[in-house]
Order: sequence, then structure tokens, then C-alpha cells
Amino acid sequence: MMPKVRFSVNFSDCTRTASALVAAAALFGSVSAGAYAAPDTFNVSTTVSDSCTVTDSGPANLTPTYSPISDSGTGSETVLNTFCTGTNPYVDFYDSWDSGGPQFAMSNGTTNLYYQISDTPTCSGVPGDNPISDDVPVALPNGANSFDVCAAVTTGGLNVTAPAGSYTDTVIYTIAP
Repeated sequence: MMPKVRFSVNFSDCTRTASALVAAAALFGSVSAGAYAAPDTFNVSTTVSDSCTVTDSGPANLTPTYSPISDSGTGSETVLNTFCTGTNPYVDFYDSWDSGGPQFAMSNGTTNLYYQISDTPTCSGVPGDNPISDDVPVALPNGANSFDVCAAVTTGGLNVTAPAGSYTDTVIYTIAP
């Protein structure tokens, strides 16, 4: 016959240990779910728009001179300072008479006196100095730019018979990116 071996198991210790493990799991499970969320992401973006601006008060008024007797005159110069960022920035000049072509027109109310605008650093007053046509865009470089603007009364043609008087015109310019 085999001897009987007695042993005893204290379930209260096991129960306490098991209860502590269950409580810890529940506690850490709820902490990790609430305080330690899974990593997430967000985006950062912006759009830079093309732009052009006049960086000062704009060009000064131009006052070229002209004598029909000698069919000559003196040009008048100003500077248009711009800053552009864009694909194809430009400046466009047109006058209130919208005369078209390379000539612009001043008027005394009844008679026109034709002149040209040119982009030249030396405003000689000689028509033909890199003339800018009325309402034809002229390319500008990106960044800071000093654009020389010269007005000179054109020689020959109808200007030779222009009567004495004050002639004026308003030139509108647009800069765009």
C-alpha cells in the first residue's frame, strides 16, 4: 500500500495574487488607453501667391518739351520701382486716349500731340529709344526692379502743325505677377 502524502494548498494567497494581477491589468489597461494614445499626424502647408507691388509712391509726373519750329524736344524721365514674385511678371502702360501702337497722345481738348514712352536709363528725348507700345505688356524680372520710364514727344508727322497750348494725358500702368 502506498503511503498517503498530505499536502495543502493555501488558495487565499493565489486568490490574492490573481486578484492583484487582474486589478493591475485593468488599471494599466485603462491608463494606457486613456493617457497614451497611439501616435497620429497632422499636415502643415501654405500657398505663396505670385505678386507685384510698387515699392515707393510710384513714378513722378513727366513733362517732356517740344518745339514744332525745330521739330525737337527734351524727354522727361522717372523711375518705377517694383518688387515681383511670379512666373511672368510684367508692366503694361496705356493712355486715356488708348491711341495704340508705339505712340501715346496728349490732348489740348481739340488737338493731339503724340509722344512715346520708352524704357531707357538715358532719357535722350529722341523717339525710338526702346519704345514701349500702348497696352503691350513689358516683362519685368523677379525681385526688386527699377524700371526707367521716359516720355518724349515724337518728331515729324502731325506734331509739326500742333497749335500752341497745354497738352495733357493720363498714363495708366498695371503691374502683374
